[in-house]
Amino acid sequence: MKKNKKTKPSRFKNFLFVMFWLLILGSFTVLIVEQANGYNRLHSDMTRIRQQIDAEEAIANDLNNQIHFFDNDAHIERLARERLGMVRPDELLFRNTAVD
Repeated sequence: MKKNKKTKPSRFKNFLFVMFWLLILGSFTVLIVEQANGYNRLHSDMTRIRQQIDAEEAIANDLNNQIHFFDNDAHIERLARERLGMVRPDELLFRNTAVD
């Protein structure tokens, strides 16, 4: 009988020991999975934001090109003549009023 009493507490201690380490291992596993999910979410957000930045930089470059294009005096004069019908003080403007 003494052997049975001795083995029961020993088995119980082993069981508690194993359960404790399983609990610790499970906790670390949950933490690692949560960290991985957070990392993946942040990585996808970063990729999306980089794509938005690239799109905005392309728009900014296009606008800068337009600024340089419209900053040219010859271009401004051509637009004023073609679209607004403006002339220089010593010029005459002839308009074609024929309807096709």
